[in-house]
Amino acid sequence: MGKLKANLRMYKDFFGGYIKYRKKINQASRWINKYAEVKGLSVNPHKMYLTNLKIWLAENEEMYGQRICPCFEATGDKKIDRQLVCPCTYAAHDIEIHGTCHCNLFGRKDLTEEQWKEQELRIMKEYRIPLKIEGKTVDTRNVPIDHYRNMDVPDPVHQLKQALNQLDGTFNMIVEREQSAKNIIQYCKLKNIKASYQQKNDIYLVTIQK
Repeated sequence: MGKLKANLRMYKDFFGGYIKYRKKINQASRWINKYAEVKGLSVNPHKMYLTNLKIWLAENEEMYGQRICPCFEATGDKKIDRQLVCPCTYAAHDIEIHGTCHCNLFGRKDLTEEQWKEQELRIMKEYRIPLKIEGKTVDTRNVPIDHYRNMDVPDPVHQLKQALNQLDGTFNMIVEREQSAKNIIQYCKLKNIKASYQQKNDIYLVTIQK
């Protein structure tokens, strides 16, 4: 599929999410601004980027019952998932190292426009990796690890989002963990897409029917 068509799908999904979650987006704006004020931080100044994070937070809350960080999928481990609830327990460390939290929602107060853009590019480079596609199957395994959290970047749900923009018709995804397969099913339900999974030896094969 051409890059233009994939981008059009991405924008369509963005505006669809904005319309669907307008109320939650407004609610998120209030707690985000309040948290930044209390912590002496700034909020990402780029409206479209910021809105996209709020949409993903709303989607994660609907999927997992918690506003899991937009950068990661839920693990199914209650202790770990509590640490991933935005603003996550890792945010202070990330801000100290990079100037922003991992998803670039919050940043240091003195961050410049150029520094915000640098951090956004850094994260986009991490997440927009070429998908490993063979035929109509996406293999989500063996991606880089965020060593501070010991989690995949990008995780299978983020790879699904990319695949939905790139692939037509029915396709499969190989995942290592059953929780990831369940997360993909949940995300597909949000988008009114049929999906199912089955275990095959030491992997899970998820079938997505667009």
